[in-house]
Amino acid sequence: MNLPLAIDVAIGLLFIYLTLSLLASEIQELITTILQWRAEHLKKSIENLLIDARVADQLYKNSLIKALNQEARGKIEKVFRMVSSSIATIYYTLSGNRHIFGSETTAPSYIPSDVFSIALLRQINFEQISQRISELTTHTFSETKLSYVREVLDDLRNSLGDNSLLQAEFTYLEQGIGQAIDDFKNRRVSLSTTIEQVSKQLIQFVESTETMLADNNHCKEIIRSRLPYLKQAILQRYSEPTVTEILQLIFHLAESNDFANERRWLAQKFSPQLAELILTLKQENAELLEHITDLPDQLKDNLIALAEQAQLKAEGLEASVRQLQREVADWFDKSMTRASGVYKRNAKGVALLIGFLIALSVNADTLYILNRLSEDSTLRSSLTQAVNQITPNSQTVASDLRAVRDAMDSVLDELPLPIGWDQTITGQQMSGQGIMPILRRTIGWLITGVALSMGAAFWYDTLSKVMNVRNTGGTGKSDSTR
Repeated sequence: MNLPLAIDVAIGLLFIYLTLSLLASEIQELITTILQWRAEHLKKSIENLLIDARVADQLYKNSLIKALNQEARGKIEKVFRMVSSSIATIYYTLSGNRHIFGSETTAPSYIPSDVFSIALLRQINFEQISQRISELTTHTFSETKLSYVREVLDDLRNSLGDNSLLQAEFTYLEQGIGQAIDDFKNRRVSLSTTIEQVSKQLIQFVESTETMLADNNHCKEIIRSRLPYLKQAILQRYSEPTVTEILQLIFHLAESNDFANERRWLAQKFSPQLAELILTLKQENAELLEHITDLPDQLKDNLIALAEQAQLKAEGLEASVRQLQREVADWFDKSMTRASGVYKRNAKGVALLIGFLIALSVNADTLYILNRLSEDSTLRSSLTQAVNQITPNSQTVASDLRAVRDAMDSVLDELPLPIGWDQTITGQQMSGQGIMPILRRTIGWLITGVALSMGAAFWYDTLSKVMNVRNTGGTGKSDSTR
């Protein structure tokens, strides 16, 4: 077989592969849609990531996840959804697989990593707990520093015998600090900014008091000598709890109801100040810790490890919380990359099975097709002309296989493809004696099945390249050999 003839035979074979691959792709996409394989695989992958299926089920109830599930609204679409749901139910029943969506009929087939991260942290109320701990931190800080000022002010009033001394100014100071804390609670300012504002107001009050005591008086002098130490106490650095400490604490406290033992354990592991914050949180906001007990230990360890990474990359509790969201999102992305590889391998196996069944159902025997193409010049010419009609604009058509399918619909009607269960074809396939014709035809079906599993895009791209080779040289030689 000379080169031009081989190219024409290849063009004919590739055209048949492309035709059947388009059919295989449509069938596989239909099955994938009806049985929701993408959504099912995503749910299973998330279950593996979260260790426990119950945690994944709870996550899927989050409003952010449910909002991604765009169910059909029209009457026709709802009927189709009911039919596909019934088929899926039959599939789960016959296969014995668990209906992974539970009481729901469908689920999203794609979840953005940032949505997953926020939903998971919301499931353990982490943002609310962090915010509540920050509020308790600002309240404790303000009350502690304010008590220092109040103590000095009371001593000053006693020494001067004036109980109303700086009363209006101190009331104004308390109001200013209260406003700063309210601004933080309403998330108008950050925790660090709130601490800074409270410290600034306290220092201003102390400096004003120091100015008022400028006259040389023995009692005043005693008070004035204490003011530098008061400033130092106010300006002393206040350590914020870290995101890792908070996770460790809430995971521990969610499983314990023994406050006495908790207090001893916390005193050994963490600062007394942080211990009191967590205990206060548990007493006042116990509902925030409800779902944390459902988390498996391995997932808790994973989240703590991610929190440690976030803590290294950010300063302050609020920045660490945001960084933890990014770390969880990155963890999800890496896991889904691995899960995507598994899905592609599974899809390849399904494509191979569909390809073989199509080859069998339409009797597409690659060995027989090659034999017909090499012997029938009229068939080769017809197929080459058909290919010329669907590949003139390969750059635009190849980007959309639906356009390729539409272009092929118009050329397939009268095209004599060497496939089917016609008596002439089957007779030619079974020519010979013994088991060889059956074995040869089975091998031909298997080759076709493997070829169709490569996908329509692959065969269209290959066909376009072969056509370019044919059109840039050898056409005349090919014609002369027919």
